[in-house]
Amino acid sequence: MKTGIRTAAQQLSALCTALALLVACGEPGVPEVPASDTIFTGRFVTLDEARPEVAALAVREGVIVAMGSLAEVEAQAGTTARRIAVPGVAVPGWVDAHVHISGYGSLLEMLNVQNLRKQDIVAAVAEQVGQRAPGEWLVGRGWDEGFFDVESYPTRQDLDAVSPDNPVYLERIDGHSGWANSAALALAGVTRGTADPEGGRILKDDAGEPSGMLLETATGLVAAVMPQTGSRDVLERQMRLAFERYVRFGLTGVHDAGTSLVEIDILKDLLAAGELPIRVYAMASGHPAVQHYLDTGPEVGLGDDLLTVRSFKIMMDGALGARGAELSEPYSDAPDTSGLQQMADEQVGAFLANARERGFQVNAHVIGDLGVRRMLDAMERAGVSPDERFRLEHASMIAPGDLPRFAALGAVASLQPVFVGEYQRWSEDRVGPDRVRWILPIRDLLASGAVVASGTDYPASDTGDPRATLYALVTRKGADGNPDGGWYPEQAVDVGTALRSMSIGPAYAAFQEDLLGTLSIGRYADFTVLGSDPRSVPPERLRNIEVTMTVVGGRVAWSADKQT
Repeated sequence: MKTGIRTAAQQLSALCTALALLVACGEPGVPEVPASDTIFTGRFVTLDEARPEVAALAVREGVIVAMGSLAEVEAQAGTTARRIAVPGVAVPGWVDAHVHISGYGSLLEMLNVQNLRKQDIVAAVAEQVGQRAPGEWLVGRGWDEGFFDVESYPTRQDLDAVSPDNPVYLERIDGHSGWANSAALALAGVTRGTADPEGGRILKDDAGEPSGMLLETATGLVAAVMPQTGSRDVLERQMRLAFERYVRFGLTGVHDAGTSLVEIDILKDLLAAGELPIRVYAMASGHPAVQHYLDTGPEVGLGDDLLTVRSFKIMMDGALGARGAELSEPYSDAPDTSGLQQMADEQVGAFLANARERGFQVNAHVIGDLGVRRMLDAMERAGVSPDERFRLEHASMIAPGDLPRFAALGAVASLQPVFVGEYQRWSEDRVGPDRVRWILPIRDLLASGAVVASGTDYPASDTGDPRATLYALVTRKGADGNPDGGWYPEQAVDVGTALRSMSIGPAYAAFQEDLLGTLSIGRYADFTVLGSDPRSVPPERLRNIEVTMTVVGGRVAWSADKQT
């Protein structure tokens, strides 16, 4: 494994910037840049204002050392440099700022009920139960009542009709609530007398019996009695499956929003074996991981910046779909609740103090407007500086008065534009016609000066395909193309702004803007190659634009031609 690349890349970038060189640092009186080992040719949209588009990049040990016309770059290249023609138009590498690696892998191995009507889910459960022995568990994920003929929570009786003997548990798409049948509830000991756990709710029917719906922390009651399938070997297999999909998506990096200590160990093993195909910014989560890193400190830039652990993920509220997101006023369609608080203010303050003392960034899950405000308030009380780049993960619903506080406090808005698809299905019912305009105010956030880093939260969303992120940002439509005309289209942005939120934004959010985000001398050669220029195709085609190649650190991680 090479060492010192991070320092060399930063030094080279500073030198070339200071001398305003656009090709190579090879003019008279300027130190020569080492000959490149690879030259990429084609069309490169750099997102670098100094030179927005070039025809060639020269790369040495994963770092861009020259860029410009083919003739300019060839003049600097070594005689042994490989030549690779880029099959399309390259843009700075797409980075998903909020994913769940093992969650995606596990979804690929369980019953996926995304985008299905309730009757179709029940039919799929019946089919699966017919292939299982009596008493064997069936676990799935992905349902969203927004796809049901009648938008309401499902019940245990829906599942009991086709699975009276096999326990069934189906997690909602957001991962914050679950649908269980009577057999699963019985194994978990959930009865009419079971009290709600702190931060969760067990929904009851009119007779006072558990309905089958478990919200937020209540999902842990069933999870505690499910067969334990998360062995290290299983986790590694699932994470590898996810990485295979990521490179095909054109992703050059992901920010894993909640990484356990076991998962971090797996990432380190993959890195040591040369089998980590993209960059991972891991947010340590859970007591073992948090305590370990409080004891040992951050790990930054491992393996030529392929793996970094310098942040913690905390949960302050729940999800809007499960009515667990904290709102400042009650839900419009459930006036008896304003959401579920997961961490009290004093707990948040204590956590921030411990993390800051050890040099860690804190990334807070906040979805409701009150959750957002509480995190901003906590940052303000603690005197968190903009340089610390604390992140608000999701920040789905922001009261207008809190919009300018992001820039003022240096809070990064880590948003999921693909949530447009989910939110347009039911959010107006949840929060009413006035507050619905507070949801995903992306254009307003950018206008206020906030840094926006785009991601998908997959599998807690309709799709993990970054093309859907681009499409949603530009059209305000979900991955399925709905609604016509876009959902509150005044919050749409142009393609250039969207691309920046998918590369420059995540780079800044991960303290990597000197190494990633644009195609510039001194930065890593991470880029996503598309079959067409996204700046010129009709907006409706953005969700179907072809990904032809993924390059990470000058290495072709995937190519549609070679299927590698």
